[in-house]
Amino acid sequence: MKKTFLIITAIALLTCGATSNAQTFKPSGKTLSDLCSEKITISAEGDFNKDGIKDLFLCTEDNGSAFYFGKADGGYKLFRNYDLRFRNNAKVTVNNNGVLRVQNDIDKGSDIFLFRFQNDGFVLIGGKKDRHKTEHYDESYNFSTRKLIRTNGEGASKTTENKTMPLQPTIKYGWIPLEWDMLDFLFSIDENDNAYSTEEMTISGIYRRMQDEEMFHWMLCDIESYYGRAIPHENEDGSYSTFGIYESPGSYNQDTDVTFTKLTDGKYKIVVNEISQDRSYESQLNEDFSNLDDLDIPEEEKYTTIYIFDDGKFIEQK
Repeated sequence: MKKTFLIITAIALLTCGATSNAQTFKPSGKTLSDLCSEKITISAEGDFNKDGIKDLFLCTEDNGSAFYFGKADGGYKLFRNYDLRFRNNAKVTVNNNGVLRVQNDIDKGSDIFLFRFQNDGFVLIGGKKDRHKTEHYDESYNFSTRKLIRTNGEGASKTTENKTMPLQPTIKYGWIPLEWDMLDFLFSIDENDNAYSTEEMTISGIYRRMQDEEMFHWMLCDIESYYGRAIPHENEDGSYSTFGIYESPGSYNQDTDVTFTKLTDGKYKIVVNEISQDRSYESQLNEDFSNLDDLDIPEEEKYTTIYIFDDGKFIEQK
């Protein structure tokens, strides 16, 4: 039997990763062209840090988003830039209290996220999942009070439920995708009133970001699939992992596992191991497999991709 064997170790850099992101958003400037080297698709102005000076939020189509704080001389200084990108139809505003409001309109309704600057970062304080277009309900989240208000139905038949959400970790801008359907696990309580641990919620939020960015095989990125809806589970060594197996006779097999390890500095090391096997040779097999030894059957190809997740950014490791 003829075989070819290939092992590849690949360290991948995201299109929206740290290098291109840093080149896109400049450290300081007075005009939008000073601050960003690419076409700005979204901009919003408001006083995030309550110093009486207007600040800026900017987003480009391909290279993420950034917050700039205004200076007394009329210029702006970069606070932080992120890999997180926005849908083309996103609506972004800043209210009088300096809260960044992001609204994504989807076929089912809309997703709204509210971020406020506090403790040297932008933190998710609430939002709304509106599904009245198709499923006739909405849910409003307040992470400060841990209150969830669900409204069912329309008009005179409308009813309202009040629920208490599980204790949440501090959810920062860039740590989760801007899509509530991907984050329902954050609010889940089982029949024994048990919720996921705050560490599990944090890691699962980062994992959902990876799915949203399609950072590995589509099988895991499809949250409608069994594997796509899976939440990373804790291992004996304290790390968390999830995995998926895709088999396509006559085409290829794909095994993918993703492992998250929290480092001592609070960052996360993420290892994506993928094993692929080409099965296209099967189309040449005789019914009785009598020609199996004459075929060139590729063995497994192994890929390892390693990232450090640091405050909303996936940074390549070489």
